[in-house]
Amino acid sequence: MVFHVVILVIKGKNYPLNKRTELSNLKTKLGQRFGGTCYFCGCQWSKKGMTIHHIYYLKKDITYDQFPKGIKGSLEYYTKLTPLIKANPKRFRYLCNNCHQAFERFMRFGDIKLNKMLKERKYTIKTRQRYLKKQKL
Repeated sequence: MVFHVVILVIKGKNYPLNKRTELSNLKTKLGQRFGGTCYFCGCQWSKKGMTIHHIYYLKKDITYDQFPKGIKGSLEYYTKLTPLIKANPKRFRYLCNNCHQAFERFMRFGDIKLNKMLKERKYTIKTRQRYLKKQKL
């Protein structure tokens, strides 16, 4: 009998494919608790992956940076996060990594700057629409 072990190589480190699959399955199961779609954009799958966002942290809460980088650390993090999500799912959101990254950047802005940015966004959209109408004439 011959057994073949598939190895995934990431940044020079070897990981058995089953760890990656286990992590993917765990994230998918956690995501199903939130309807299986990104809270913001509604996608069910993302090339960059899906993640769980903490709305707020409790004292002595686990954070992603407490675990080693890579598949093994991610698997350990999500395994330890699972009971916290089950205990209080309202503290978390299921997001695609694109939306999560954008939201974390968005949270860095103060209210004044954020309001100015939102007004500028509206102005830019209106201006572009007017410009496109003129182009068609």
